[in-house]
Parts: sequence; C-alpha cells; structure tokens
Amino acid sequence: MRVLVTGGTGFIGSYLVEELLNNEYQVKILSRKPVDKWKNKVEIIKGDITRVDTLHSALRDVEAVFHNAAYAMDYGNKKIIYDVNVNGTRNIAEACTKNSIDRIIYTSSAGVYGFPKTKEVITEDTPKKPLNTYQKSKLLGEEVLRGYKDIKVSIIRPPLVFGAGGQTTRILLDKLTSGSIRLIGDGSNIISIVHPVDVARCLRLALERDERGETFNVVSFTVEIKEFLDKLAEKLGVEKPRKKIPLWAAYLAGVLLEYLSSNPSITRFRVKTLGSNRVISYEKAEKTLGYKPAYDLNKTIEDMVNWYKNIR
Repeated sequence: MRVLVTGGTGFIGSYLVEELLNNEYQVKILSRKPVDKWKNKVEIIKGDITRVDTLHSALRDVEAVFHNAAYAMDYGNKKIIYDVNVNGTRNIAEACTKNSIDRIIYTSSAGVYGFPKTKEVITEDTPKKPLNTYQKSKLLGEEVLRGYKDIKVSIIRPPLVFGAGGQTTRILLDKLTSGSIRLIGDGSNIISIVHPVDVARCLRLALERDERGETFNVVSFTVEIKEFLDKLAEKLGVEKPRKKIPLWAAYLAGVLLEYLSSNPSITRFRVKTLGSNRVISYEKAEKTLGYKPAYDLNKTIEDMVNWYKNIR
C-alpha cells in the first residue's frame, strides 16, 4: 500500500516512517525541505499543509494519509498554531476528498483531556478540557476531520512522548544533568508516558485494524513522577532531584513567564504535566487494534539516556 506521511521528518513522524518501511509500505513524505535520511527508500514531495495547492501532487496514487504534521508548542503565536493545526488539517481533508482518498490516520494528543484533578482513569470518552492553544487546536483538528463523512478517520492520542531524538527528552535530561529540575509538589503524582516506537506502531495498527474510524489512546507505561526522575538521574549518574516547589507557585511562575518571555523555561502546561495526576487507559487500543506496548519504564529510560550521552 502506498501512503503519505505529513510531518514525516519530525520526532514521531520519523519513527512512523521507519515503522511503515519495516512493514513493507510504500511511503511518500510531504516536506517543506529536502530530506536525505531515507534516500531511495521513500518518495519526498515538496509541500506545505498550509498551502493546499502543494498537496495534490503529494496525494497522487495514495491510498491513505497519516496526518502527523503539527506546530507542537505549549506557548507561542495563536494564529500560527491554528493556521497549521486546524486550517492545515482542513486542507489535508479537502485535498483527500478531491483526490478520492477516504482514509486518514490523525496524530492528535492526550492533551485534549486537560488535567483532571483526580486519579480517575482517562478513557477516550473522558470530557475534553484542553488547557492551552496547542491542545485546543488538536481538538479542533479532530472535529474538522470528523466533519468529513466520506473519510474514515482514525485518531490516536499520545500523552507525554519520551525517547531518543525528542526535544522534550533533551530538555528534561539537560535539567536533570544541571541539577535545575524541581519536584512539583511531593512528586507522588502519577503520569502516563509513551515511547515514539509505540506511537508509530499504534498508528499503523489503526490503519490496518480500525474498521469504523475510532479514537484511541496510546500509552507505554504509567509511573510516579518521582520514580521516573530518580531512575533517569541514576542512569545518568547525577544527583536525584530533591528540591521541591508547590504546584500553585510553579503554576504562577508559568503564567508569568508565558506573559513576559518569548521562550519561557516554565509554562503552565509543563507544570501541569509534571505536577498533576494523569492516568490514561489504552485498553481500547489493546482490545480493538491488538496494540501492546514494546517499551516499559526501564527500556524507555535506557533509550533516552543512551541517546543523550551520544549527542553530548
């Protein structure tokens, strides 16, 4: 099967391309810049999801689209975020309709649920309460796609994604190495994490096994944040984080820095992510798609740290 991947040169997108190639798909990538990584293995089409006129050649002879491209920032210009994540998604759907493509697999975000104040398990039916512009834009992207009744859309919602090659991975390990990270609250809150290999596998399985066009959470493991940071520090050979800051104080700092800085070191989203309970269920993906995570806590930590040590 020939498929198109938008955002194929990004973090999750790169893992997705590898997953598809390893499963004998013919892959086309929509990219704004030249790509050398998969020379002679994939077809690179120059284009931009915000420019609908560049999409039609990319969709020629394609049977399905993995729409993974997004402006993934937890702060920034609202217009740019919405133009890429909402209008760009609409452009993809319109181009698919005009090219008789009736299958889209969309990489959304578990951020659409926001941050519930309880430890109640989050399922695909949990009420949606996105916190920031990015999360709101991903939910609107879902709604845009659901409006196209002639297209079967599978939606995958990953939570925090950690693994080799990730900018979030590098930022977290930089802070641990420098000793500048603090526990928000007492560190006993529980979070769900996913490795990009598992996201990529779930996206592929959605194409192959989702018969109705449904929504699925994808998770690798769930862990107490203190245990996660302690094990990372131990693997890095640095001191475990012991300094603490109350959730309210960290959140206030995030609000102020988002307002005062063009590149805030703390944001409301990062505070909530590391300081709140977010237990996300992937039971539906397991039952419907046959998804099982390949990465657990220890394997993910090993992958993160080995990559980080190699790039320093």
